[in-house]
Amino acid sequence: MKLIYDMRILGGRMHGMARYGLELLKALLDTGEELSAGVLVRRPQDAQFLPRDKRVLAIACKLAPYGLTTQFKLPNLLHGLRPEVYHCPFYAAPGYYQGPMVITVHDLIHLRFPKDHGFRHRMSYRWVVGPAARRSAAVITVSQHSKNDIVELLGVAPDKVRVIPNGVSPAFKPLPAGEREKAPARLGLPARYILGVGNPKPHKNLAALVEAHRLLRARDASAPELVLIGLDRPRQAGIKSGDAVVIKPHLGDEELAQAYGAAQAVCVPSRYEGFGLPALEALACGAPLVASDRASLPEVVGEAGLLTPPEPEALAQALSRVLADGDLARRLRLAGPEQAARFTWAQAAQATLRVYRRVASGEGF
Repeated sequence: MKLIYDMRILGGRMHGMARYGLELLKALLDTGEELSAGVLVRRPQDAQFLPRDKRVLAIACKLAPYGLTTQFKLPNLLHGLRPEVYHCPFYAAPGYYQGPMVITVHDLIHLRFPKDHGFRHRMSYRWVVGPAARRSAAVITVSQHSKNDIVELLGVAPDKVRVIPNGVSPAFKPLPAGEREKAPARLGLPARYILGVGNPKPHKNLAALVEAHRLLRARDASAPELVLIGLDRPRQAGIKSGDAVVIKPHLGDEELAQAYGAAQAVCVPSRYEGFGLPALEALACGAPLVASDRASLPEVVGEAGLLTPPEPEALAQALSRVLADGDLARRLRLAGPEQAARFTWAQAAQATLRVYRRVASGEGF
């Protein structure tokens, strides 16, 4: 099968959609399918991030991922390449390409929470993402919750939307015996801490976690400190002078896995997630998890974590339970990896290949 796979988002720090695209591509190549992948990158140097595989050909196209001119130039490029399937694993597929196209739409947060996002982002969904999704042969998304949003907000036929959950990288696994106590010092973190991972965007709701932590410390001064990964300024997420909060802008996968595994608890307080990869990563590392009961998170967490409304008082009470109840914490540490094992990139790749075959054959959905 001749696949054109769009990775123009590569370069710089590896954010969520770039990681999704790369992990899925690696797993697709591992399936043994007769697959040749022409991979679109923006610049020649971005090819260094791609899997080293003779079936992969990097195509430097000099087209920005979200540039307006790309919408007009990319269809001509694709028509010249004549793919059996073109897959864009992020939001900027050409809205008016008429070939065999698959697009991954991870979430519709910009439409679900319009006040939190600029006019340009909202209009991109209306003028680019929506037309591309409706015109594509198939839309892949990562949770049933996101599928419901795609059908409702973009007007895509339900049968055309295929739910294929993310996998979790092998880097995320429980720490070996005895390493849980050593990891915090190695990472420059407090000996005991609650961990939150996310950016400062309002839907990540880290301000509610900061307030919940304040409530915990007011009731018990010995409660663990709070570590937030993904913030780069002290005043973000409502952090005030005197709060027992440590921030780190970024950790690589191996260090992040250690941070999850060594935490007394991990909290994912999001008001909205298309999937919820930090929750899955925490489960895979055997971290006791407290997560919001909103959007897709219950699909990912199942019964392997405590689900709670994402308000400060409810978050504080759930975290207090985990910290005070050793049996509960141990049960969650054991349940997490078992739940995470249900989400693999191999399964995602097999399901994606089934979509490709139907699109390439012209069967449709």
